[in-house]
Amino acid sequence: MLIDITERYPAPNPEFFTEFEKKYPPDAHGEEASPNARVWRVYRDRVTELDDDLLEGWHKTLDVLLIFVGLFSAIATAFIIEAYKGFQPDYGEITARGVVALLSQANSSFAGPLHIPSFDQVDASSRTLWINTLWFASLTLALIDALLCILVKQWLVEYASKQRQPAASGQKWAWRHHAFRQGLDKWGIGVFISTLSVILYGALYLFLFGLLVFLFELDRRLCVVSMGLTIFIGSLHLVSVFLPLWFGDCPTTTPVLNHLRWIGEFFM
Repeated sequence: MLIDITERYPAPNPEFFTEFEKKYPPDAHGEEASPNARVWRVYRDRVTELDDDLLEGWHKTLDVLLIFVGLFSAIATAFIIEAYKGFQPDYGEITARGVVALLSQANSSFAGPLHIPSFDQVDASSRTLWINTLWFASLTLALIDALLCILVKQWLVEYASKQRQPAASGQKWAWRHHAFRQGLDKWGIGVFISTLSVILYGALYLFLFGLLVFLFELDRRLCVVSMGLTIFIGSLHLVSVFLPLWFGDCPTTTPVLNHLRWIGEFFM
């Protein structure tokens, strides 16, 4: 005698559904592992929320870096314009020397050749060379960092676009999402984003070192004050980054430190 399966496993009464069951109605008996089962709908909604939170955090980090790079580049460019003059002839000084030479020859009986300073001879000092090297390197790193930030934002937008594409079934969507999500970890996108912050730190400190060299000949007292502030801020920065290594409840943990831990565990 055949028994109707609906008699043995009656359908649940929707009146007694929880909020979760109302949002994700139970599957029919025997369909719990089907390609479009409830588990795949739940999985899609949950991982989509996690992806949105992760991508939003990364986008905010990249936006902050881009804003800082824009402000920093404008400031660095203003200083570079002034420092670059050390590689150009001082036309005012050359004109003054030429006038002095002409007057000296006019007021003397010397009949030899007239020596007028050349406009092509520029003797840049080692100080000028160091300042321009540090500041140009700083600006170059900042612009490279901005370019990489834009590229990463494009990668993240493409990743989100792939995840929004429809699939033949919930199960296939889950497989596809898992593959793309694993790709983010495999190719180290999180580590790469943290590296962008480190590059910007390097650009900032190169600029500060160049500023100290610039102030050394300009005013020693001003240089000492700036050096003290630079050392204080640099020390505070390093301490805040590495302090969570010894104190687990320290709130200054950054993604950079987490990736440094991962690198250390990888090589040990």
